[in-house]
Amino acid sequence: MAKKKPSALEALTRHDEERLAMQTKGAELRRAAALELGLIVLDAGGSRLGADALRRLIADAVAAPSQDRAARERAGKAAVPRIGAAVESEENSHG
Repeated sequence: MAKKKPSALEALTRHDEERLAMQTKGAELRRAAALELGLIVLDAGGSRLGADALRRLIADAVAAPSQDRAARERAGKAAVPRIGAAVESEENSHG
């Protein structure tokens, strides 16, 4: 016996359900990733910085690989700057 081909409305309903499931899964993964990253920042001494300084350092670190990756590679350094070094730099600039 031949299998009935789903109608466009059934397919759209299934698509919407799958999209909602993917969005839910994505939100769960974002929260889990945020917790992992938060632990990394705390382990690197990020708790000693204020929220604004930490936000700025993270934004700079995330933007840095796309801005000057070639320059760091030519210098033989890692593509992502060490957060610990940034923490030390911030602490030294505040006193």
